[in-house]
Formats: sequence, C-alpha cells, structure tokens
Amino acid sequence: MSRATSVLFSMFLLLMLQACQSNRQANNYNKAQVDDNGLLFLKSGEESTLASVKASGLAIANSKNQRVIQFAKLMIDDHTMLADDFKKLKADNLVADSVAISPVHQQMINDLDIKKAGAFDRAYIQMVIDDHTDQIALYKTVAKDNKNASLAEFANKALPGLQAHLDTAKFISTVLK
Repeated sequence: MSRATSVLFSMFLLLMLQACQSNRQANNYNKAQVDDNGLLFLKSGEESTLASVKASGLAIANSKNQRVIQFAKLMIDDHTMLADDFKKLKADNLVADSVAISPVHQQMINDLDIKKAGAFDRAYIQMVIDDHTDQIALYKTVAKDNKNASLAEFANKALPGLQAHLDTAKFISTVLK
C-alpha cells in the first residue's frame, strides 16, 4: 500500500511540475516582444498618428486654402495607413495596450479648432512641422538602435513618408506667410 501511495504521489508531483512548466512557457509567450524603448516608440508613434489624422480632419473642415486642404487629405490617407501598420506591428509583437490622443496633442487640436482662415492654416502647418520633426528623430533612433528587427524595419520604411510630409509642410509654411 505504501509503495502504491508513493508511486501515485510521485506521479502527482510530476504532473504538477509539468503544469507549472507549461504555465511558465505560456506566460513568456504572452509577454511583449519589445523593450521599453520599443514600447515608447509604438505608443508615441501611434498616438502622434492619431493626432495627425484628427488635426487634418479639422484642416479639411476649417481651411479655405486648397493647398492646405489637399495636404490634409494626404495626411489623413497616409496616417490612417500608418495607424493600421502600428496596430499590426503591435499585434505581431504582443503589445496589447490601446492608445489615445495625449492631453498635449488634444490641447493643440482644441486650440486649432477655434482658429479661422489664415491663422488656422499657419497653426495647423506649424503643428505638422513640429510633430513630424519630433517623430522623425524618434523613428531614426529606433531604426538605428532598436534591437527588435521588426520595429527597426518599420521605422526605416516609414521615414521617407514622414520626411516628405515635413518637407511639404515647410514649403506650404513659406507660401502662407
């Protein structure tokens, strides 16, 4: 009887150890596959993209300048695709947090919403210039220094489009003055 009890107890222990090992592997699998800098990039990049889309929507509604309106439409198209790419990149790297527009960007958007005509156009274009300058610096850092290959590849792929937006916004800025 005691031998049978020992065998059953040993089998019970083995099953428990196996269950713990399986649980440990599952927990490791569900962890984000990016470091803190990667998480910051994903959050900041996606948040900035959402803010760009919202501000550009205001530009379409509030601007009378066709150049600004056309640029805002381009921004919405490009940044909507970029937001979709961010969602896929987050899913591929097991990053589950949701992103909302930051209070800083929301205040900028609120400030834009009360401006009219030329003042609106200048403020919108300056917001694009400032935000894209910051984002390009962040993307370059990630492209160069991040250990996660998918983040670095994504940043490298997105940089030319962001730079084109910045260059266009700078050109429009000179025309608006």
